[in-house]
Amino acid sequence: MVTQRDVAKKARVSSATVSAVINKNKFVSPKLKERVLNAIEELNYEVDSIARSLRSKKTHTIGVIVGNVLSNFYSILAKSIEDTAKRYGYNIILCNGDDDPIEELKYLKILKSNQVDGIILTPTQKVVSYIKYILKTETKLVLVDRLIEGLKCDSVTVDNFKGAYNAVKHLIMNGYKKIAIINGYADRTTGRQRLDGYLKALEEAGLKANNNFIKIGTFKMDSGIKLARELLEYGDSPDAVFTANLDITMGAIKVIKKLGLRMPEDIAVVGFDDPEWTDIVEPPLTCISQPTYRLGKLATELLIGRINEKVKQISNLQNIVLKTKLRVRKSSLPKKDLH
Repeated sequence: MVTQRDVAKKARVSSATVSAVINKNKFVSPKLKERVLNAIEELNYEVDSIARSLRSKKTHTIGVIVGNVLSNFYSILAKSIEDTAKRYGYNIILCNGDDDPIEELKYLKILKSNQVDGIILTPTQKVVSYIKYILKTETKLVLVDRLIEGLKCDSVTVDNFKGAYNAVKHLIMNGYKKIAIINGYADRTTGRQRLDGYLKALEEAGLKANNNFIKIGTFKMDSGIKLARELLEYGDSPDAVFTANLDITMGAIKVIKKLGLRMPEDIAVVGFDDPEWTDIVEPPLTCISQPTYRLGKLATELLIGRINEKVKQISNLQNIVLKTKLRVRKSSLPKKDLH
């Protein structure tokens, strides 16, 4: 069996240099790195990750469980986590929790049994007891995008309340009074905080919340389609709508277009999330922009810091909250300018 020492001899370098190239934990000059990689290829050397993990008690692997891999938001989040993990010499195992507590628990157990060094999780808030168990073990855990209220755990989130509040306040200041919300899971912190921000903006403006204008579903596109139809096809329709995530926004716009309605003449729209296409659709879409890539980067750096510090999870907890930004475009023009 080819060993690391054989590779070092072939490449005419030290074993420490070979280790640095494999683990990506120290700088190696491009010339030496190329010699090591050529020796690895010529000798068909395979890293014995099991043996390495037994020696170091680390697998240099991070488990990632996101809400929905088909979502643009979670795709960017996963890419950010992967990019950051690579820079620190870690691999990731990506799992699609699909916003399903059963899937979440299954993947948590799989990742734990595979002895990952840490887990980044977008929680459903339904698997609290097992997460508490993980926090008592050597496996580090960081929550991202959502919280589990009352749980002592590191987290990186955005200010969902303020983002939603700013979206609805913007609509009110532009003359819209009949403002609806199409929201995702209200039993999870993202949905609840965005609903609270919506309600607070209405309250401050002296506008009474209309229960018929509050639509609660999932954070998926099919839910956005279904709830937008309920808002726009039956009874009294709103003059504006706040859509609480990108997938809901896409579903709502599909319905608006299909019904032949115009934005913002028939209905103004402000969405939460700001993907690349929002400023090239017609009309360009007003959005609450959240720093998705930075969200994943900070969560990964926080987790790797925990792994390397060898401190208990509850020591010096970090709960990082990032700001959102309102990006005003033509889908929410002032109502007075529409006629």
